[in-house]
Amino acid sequence: MGSGEPLGSPMPDFPGTPDVEILDGPDKPAAKPFDKPLDPVDRKRKRGGLMEEEINVFCSMTEVVKEVATAIRECKPLDVHPNLYGAFMTQGGFSNEALMAALSHLLDNKAQGVGFVAMADAHRVLWLRSWLGKHYY
Repeated sequence: MGSGEPLGSPMPDFPGTPDVEILDGPDKPAAKPFDKPLDPVDRKRKRGGLMEEEINVFCSMTEVVKEVATAIRECKPLDVHPNLYGAFMTQGGFSNEALMAALSHLLDNKAQGVGFVAMADAHRVLWLRSWLGKHYY
């Protein structure tokens, strides 16, 4: 190659070379009618449709998953102190709107709700005034 001489012509047939099967391309033989190459004029998009039975299976699976999710949500134990509402809503000097906002906070924070029920009345009023003052009530 480095000498500048021509390499010569390739050999027409190599002995011992296995036959090559054409898998794809214009020379591929059409063995079955659906194996024909696509005609550029006839380019219709074929939709992959689901059979009616498959659609029913998917719909029923969706319903079952929704039912399981609902059952899980309903089984969630209620972690509320039984005396929280009574101890909270009997506090005087506050509007019902402010009391409901603070009660909602205590329902979201179980430990603070239990602590509120255990407080003396004077401390409950102090807690309510400070919490409502921080939250613009």
